[in-house]
Amino acid sequence: MQPRGLNLENSKKLIKFEAVRQSVAEQHALKNEDIVIEMSKIRVTPALAMEVPNIGTFTMTNWAKKQLGSALGIQWDRWFDPKLVDHNMVQEEIQRRFSKTGDVRKLRTMKFRSGIPGVPGCDGYMRALLGPTYHPIDDERVFDRLERKFGPQVSDFKFMKHLARKDEWGTDHSTHYTMVGPQISLGAINRDHPDEKVRHWYGVAAMEGKLPEEDFIYPGFHVRNSEVGYTAITIDEFSFRLVCLNGLMMTVGDARLMYRQHRPIEDAELDKQLDQVFTRGPERWERTRKQLLTAQEFAIENPAEFLEIELKRLEAPKHFRDAAIKAFEKEPLPTGYGAIQAVTRAAQEYADMDQRYEYEALGGRLLQRAQA
Repeated sequence: MQPRGLNLENSKKLIKFEAVRQSVAEQHALKNEDIVIEMSKIRVTPALAMEVPNIGTFTMTNWAKKQLGSALGIQWDRWFDPKLVDHNMVQEEIQRRFSKTGDVRKLRTMKFRSGIPGVPGCDGYMRALLGPTYHPIDDERVFDRLERKFGPQVSDFKFMKHLARKDEWGTDHSTHYTMVGPQISLGAINRDHPDEKVRHWYGVAAMEGKLPEEDFIYPGFHVRNSEVGYTAITIDEFSFRLVCLNGLMMTVGDARLMYRQHRPIEDAELDKQLDQVFTRGPERWERTRKQLLTAQEFAIENPAEFLEIELKRLEAPKHFRDAAIKAFEKEPLPTGYGAIQAVTRAAQEYADMDQRYEYEALGGRLLQRAQA
């Protein structure tokens, strides 16, 4: 069905659930127990790290700096530029603000990973400063429930690493896990396409051994979480296209398979929500397959104008609208399907995981609009 070696296994490294589960467990083991503390009790070191009583000294992640800066009503790096201020000035400002307000926060910290250089004089990272009643649902708990209750289901999937950050599952404020299942076909690729530009693009891809005989997509799920207050847990329908290594995210309407804010939840209720993901997923993938086939028949006279108008309507920023129009020229299919692929192709150029997530979701929203 496709040239030897041309499949998702070889085009992009896929990882078994067991390996990802182990990675999540190892990361979780580095985390210290959360502590609720009066912020006025924190001390600032000469290196502008935070000394927390009875816990240790921690260098702040950029996300923690943003949270602390927000609590102080400042932009941390701009206000406390190490070239312009010393730790005594920072300590004075923290004491002045928090002594008056009596601000109490839940601190999330973690140790440095073994074998990775840490920061001299620090015991690890300050990951987050949260409200005292904030109840995070960590990745460890989600994966524990998947392992205990949904072993047969998750064994049918493999995990994909982010294209631009192949050695990481997330950032300092969010994690992303993409699961894909067996491939499905949208039909044969028309190498004799009437558009000369399309024929040329397919010809180049074929010579490089990067063009399958059929337009394969890999349906699955995308799990996004934040243990530090950035976002809720979401699980969305996801489809990955082999031809151009594009991801399409469906995050609108009932395509969103799970949305859970960080608050207390019993295991039984969490299991129920995860069960709905696996139950509803297949019907969503079939619906998306049909929508993509319909989009292939939706002719567009002026794709650049169409993308500009539709993406502006979806409130995409100018730089991304320009990127999508440019990406369209790499596979200039003058159809709704071609426009969607241009959007998802442009999304893969963004190294920031959350930015890419939002732009891949634009592809899904554009597909939904094409069906209206």
